[in-house]
Amino acid sequence: MKKILVIGIKGMAGHVIFNKFKDEYGFAAYGIARNIEPSENTFNLDVNNTDVLGQIITEHKFDVIVNCIGILNKDAEDNPDKAIWFNSYFPHYLEKVTKNTGTKVIHISTDCVFSGNKGNYTEEDFKDGVGFYAQSKALGEIVNDKDLTIRTSIIGPELNENGIGLFHWFMSQPDDSQLKGYSQAFWSGITTIELAKVVKWAIEENVVGLKQIAPHHKINKFDLLQLFNEIFRENKLTIIEDDHYKVDKSLLSIVTKYTYNVPEYREMLIEMKEWIKSKKIYKYEI
Repeated sequence: MKKILVIGIKGMAGHVIFNKFKDEYGFAAYGIARNIEPSENTFNLDVNNTDVLGQIITEHKFDVIVNCIGILNKDAEDNPDKAIWFNSYFPHYLEKVTKNTGTKVIHISTDCVFSGNKGNYTEEDFKDGVGFYAQSKALGEIVNDKDLTIRTSIIGPELNENGIGLFHWFMSQPDDSQLKGYSQAFWSGITTIELAKVVKWAIEENVVGLKQIAPHHKINKFDLLQLFNEIFRENKLTIIEDDHYKVDKSLLSIVTKYTYNVPEYREMLIEMKEWIKSKKIYKYEI
């Protein structure tokens, strides 16, 4: 049985990936996070303690390590030292500590490495994102012939009641709310449930280097919120179109050696709804 270590199992991506591999994918799944109850397969650890982390990695000889931690948006701008350590240095630490071993590192990156000025970004486009979050994530991407950086954008349920993701924000709004939806803000991301499938595919196909994952068509945030409203809230909210904010961070992949077909947005969101309803770990009312 293959062994996988997921770093950041309390986060939006990490908790889904960990549970998918533990319960569905037939892996021996291990996880790391801060302030959790340790168990046979989970470690209560701040990864700043690289001495202990290095011991865990060396002793367990994992087949795969998935790095899901990062300092996000405003936190990165307010704490550039933390952003550089977690977003830039730490992925390269994992790359270094597993070099010349049988352990594959899969690092999750973001569409925010791009400014959003043009859209349809490929793996060959210059990373022109502005700010500590964008630039620290750009520096953290690892590209070699053993490991993999998955560059994408994600939405999904969160364990943290103070989460800052778009879906969590939407689900926190009361019925009858009126929300702005930006019709000129384009996105081409996936759900965290789909991301777990991507990680499994990348392991099975031994995908290496840099691979962008996105649906075939981008969607604007107005239409995305309309889908949220229909699928998760029975259209109880009102989404008002706003065309003043313009940005396009949509992704395209030109790495033809590896092909992953992402489902349509509606299909991914319906699957995400079923995932949330089947778990007892969320506080959303669906």
